[in-house]
Amino acid sequence: MTTETLKCNIAKSPEELEKVYRLRYACYRRKRSIDERDDEQFNDSFDEKPNSFSFLVTNQQEDALATVRISVVDPDRGWTDSPVCHVYGDDPSFQQIQSESYVEASRLCFGPQARRDTFVRLVGNMAALAEFHGVEWLVACPRVEHSSVYQRMFGFRPLSAPRQYFGVKFETQLLGIRVSELRNYVEDEKPMVNAWTNALQSLRQWSAAPALRAA
Repeated sequence: MTTETLKCNIAKSPEELEKVYRLRYACYRRKRSIDERDDEQFNDSFDEKPNSFSFLVTNQQEDALATVRISVVDPDRGWTDSPVCHVYGDDPSFQQIQSESYVEASRLCFGPQARRDTFVRLVGNMAALAEFHGVEWLVACPRVEHSSVYQRMFGFRPLSAPRQYFGVKFETQLLGIRVSELRNYVEDEKPMVNAWTNALQSLRQWSAAPALRAA
């Protein structure tokens, strides 16, 4: 399977959102990171916020392969909250980022059949959403054991000691990078450059949708 056979879109319909929540649940339950739920879906209050966008990667059969939620925080738009605020809100490194603007990736989940290029595609969408809204930073809080992947592939920097993340039972590492720094870091990585460019084009095409209009 190549990236050309995959679709990566913002989940909007009830059916798409259910796929997101079911994939999250299956992913986190594999390592007992959340408690069992009768409906086998995992969502929270941030999914209802206007500054949160859940991306869903599917194949030609419409199977859910991967998902990530991107929260846009920009005080000028009145968008001031994301999950990381409830984990690292008292941390000086994060407070500096919060005083500017950022996008945060959370609830990054993969199905068993997902490939490495799917991860690149999702981070490409994260970068595109940051550029689309003109924010300064990208922030992520991956599991501690996955932190090195973000650093090696995309140049994210550790900013604070690990803490337990919002709504799950594992510790995460606060990572961050400026949009300009990310662009320089991946400038010779064609898959990431293509993913970023294509995602930005899609966002511009969708910009007339109410959920994506600048506040």
